[in-house]
Amino acid sequence: MSEQRIFNRDSFLDNIAKQLGRERVTTPVARPNLKYNCHKDVFADKSPDELKAILVDYTETTLASQALVTTKDKLTETLRNVCFHYCTDDGEGLNPIGETIFTADNRLLDIVNPKDLAKKQHGVYIWDHSAGYDANIAVAERAKVGVVFAEQALAESGTMVLYSQAAQGRAVSLLPEASVFIVPKSNIVPRLTQATELLHQKAQNGERIPSCVNFISGPSSTADIELIKVVGVHGPVFATYIIIDDM
Repeated sequence: MSEQRIFNRDSFLDNIAKQLGRERVTTPVARPNLKYNCHKDVFADKSPDELKAILVDYTETTLASQALVTTKDKLTETLRNVCFHYCTDDGEGLNPIGETIFTADNRLLDIVNPKDLAKKQHGVYIWDHSAGYDANIAVAERAKVGVVFAEQALAESGTMVLYSQAAQGRAVSLLPEASVFIVPKSNIVPRLTQATELLHQKAQNGERIPSCVNFISGPSSTADIELIKVVGVHGPVFATYIIIDDM
C-alpha cells in the first residue's frame, strides 16, 4: 500500500504499545517454521477429474444445488437450458420470461455470446461498467438469473471464488433470484488453502488485489434460528455450477 494512503499509523501503533506497557516493536518479526502443513495435504493427491467429481458430489448432496459438466462447444446450449429453466414457471424452459444479467468478463465472452440466449420475452443484459452504478444495479435487481465467471472452485466445500472487478460487479451474483457460476475444470483446487495462497502470491508480486473477494457456497441460506435451514434469506435462492471440462 502506498505510504501516502496510510494516515496516523505511527501514533496508532505507539498508543497500542503504550497500552500494552512495552516499547513499540519496529523490526520485522520472523515467521515461525511450522512443523505441520496438514492443511496442504487435503486432496493433494487428487487429479483434476477427481477434484471435479468431489466438487459435483458435494454440490448436489450437501449444498442441494445443481452441478453440470459441459464443454466449450456446448456451453451456450447448457447456459440456455439453465437460464430458461429459471425464467419459466413451468420449468420446461419453453417460454422464458424475464432477464438474465451476464458478466462482461472476456474469459467467458470469448467462448459464448450471451445474445444467443435472447428470446422474445427473455432479455439478456451484459454488465456495463461505463453505464454507471445505478443502471447496472437496476438490471441486477430485476433479473431472474445472474451469470458469472469464477476464478476458482474449491472442491472440499463446493465454494466458488469471485473477484470483484470492473467487468463483473458483485451485484451480478448477489441480487438475481438464481446465480449461475461458470468455472473451468483447470481452476478447481482442493480447498481454501490454495485460494488464499494465490492471493498471497499476488500481493507478494505487487499485483493489484481485488477490492472484494467473495467465497460463495451454493444459494444464500442460514440456520441461525432454531437450527432450521432457510434458503434465500439474503441472496439468491438457486445456484448452478457449470464446469467447462475442456478448459
